[in-house]
Amino acid sequence: MNNKIKYSIIIPIYNNQEGISVLLDSVVHYAQNTSTEIILVDDFSSDLTWKKLKEFKQKYPEIKIIRLSKNVGQHAATLCGINESLGEFVLTMDDDLNVLPIEFSKLIEKRNQISSKVVYGEFDAKLGWKRKLLTFLYKKASKIEGKNKGRGSSFRLIEGQLARTMAAQHSNFVFIDEFLLWYTDEVEFVQVEKNDDSSRVSRYSTRDLIQKTGHLIMYSSDFPLKLVTYLGFIMSGVNLLIGVFFLYRKFIDKITEEGYASLIVSILFSTGLIIFSLGILSQYVRKILRNQNNEPLYYISEKEC
Repeated sequence: MNNKIKYSIIIPIYNNQEGISVLLDSVVHYAQNTSTEIILVDDFSSDLTWKKLKEFKQKYPEIKIIRLSKNVGQHAATLCGINESLGEFVLTMDDDLNVLPIEFSKLIEKRNQISSKVVYGEFDAKLGWKRKLLTFLYKKASKIEGKNKGRGSSFRLIEGQLARTMAAQHSNFVFIDEFLLWYTDEVEFVQVEKNDDSSRVSRYSTRDLIQKTGHLIMYSSDFPLKLVTYLGFIMSGVNLLIGVFFLYRKFIDKITEEGYASLIVSILFSTGLIIFSLGILSQYVRKILRNQNNEPLYYISEKEC
């Protein structure tokens, strides 16, 4: 490791040609005259983001720019930047400037006080009702797994050695905040100020948000498996009670009607529950198979470091 580099700022970028100028000026201004490197990872943007990054590389030759060969998502792009980092500590943030780089000082101060491995910056984001609902569902599901599950943000400080170890050992499915909790409980949280001047509109569609929330719940917890287990247990109890009820009517009340309608309803409901449960299990099997086949997390198409 290059001991001269104290911090590595890593920013995944996707289709942000309009905001690149303000973003880079802000980050470079914060990092100037410090032992800080800046790594920008273009997640295969379809607009002029990569072209503008190359132009800014000429203006700021000290920055590192990387372009991935396909869109792999924010977490995978961040891990790519971590693998290229040299800093004693890694600082990550989004490309939308919801939080200004100057707020990193609060994370650094907290880390110096507590000597924790990870420090998250938390802030109150103004979200639409769809994102609020999906965030609420994810956090509630995560809380079942532990007190720190579902907390935090992409504005974080990670000890460099921990970050690079995590990045090297996880080459398929990625959710950084979940991985960090696999490695350490030395996690702290500090309140940071949201950038009220940020006018960025979310680039996630409703479909993307639902899909992302589903992936996070599936991969960061065993909540779906617990749900299936509980449903199966409840349905076993319900079916037992129904069976006892009809046995009672047959042998005690001497009622002999066929009960065709109730039988069909019971079969259809039970079959639907079985298919639902198999669907959840198949998603986990799919993830296992993709891991076994060593699906690459990302591939770097071009970089200037």
